[in-house]
Amino acid sequence: MAKRIGKYKVTKRESAVSLVDGGKATGRLIVGGSRMSEILTNTDVDAQNNTLTAAQILGGIVTHTSVTGGGDVTLDTAANIISGCNLTEDNEAIKCYYINDGNQTLTLAVATGTTIADTGNTILTNEAAVLLIVRTSATAVKVYMTTS
Repeated sequence: MAKRIGKYKVTKRESAVSLVDGGKATGRLIVGGSRMSEILTNTDVDAQNNTLTAAQILGGIVTHTSVTGGGDVTLDTAANIISGCNLTEDNEAIKCYYINDGNQTLTLAVATGTTIADTGNTILTNEAAVLLIVRTSATAVKVYMTTS
């Protein structure tokens, strides 16, 4: 019996090149149409400090309302980030938008297996940052932060 992708019958060969059920495209990928888009899920944090979990990173957006005093954004462990964000190979990366809509400055803090490329960089009040999290080994990630 032939396999179907939508209403179309496909061969094993055609099925092998389909990403409809997930998978990884290697090499150059050209996408036609108007533009690529991604669905992001916002996590709202109303606290002085936050542990940036793999689930929050995977969601793509964190809105942190920092209050009371300067806050820390402690990274999840590298093991949790690697497994939770499906970073299966070295040099794979995921990005997360981190928005500080509070009235206090936020500082990134490390956890086991994590490093921050630009230590001392902060997310000021009413500012945002793009966090690029790169798997550097099977047990480590490095975080790059660009702020607005």
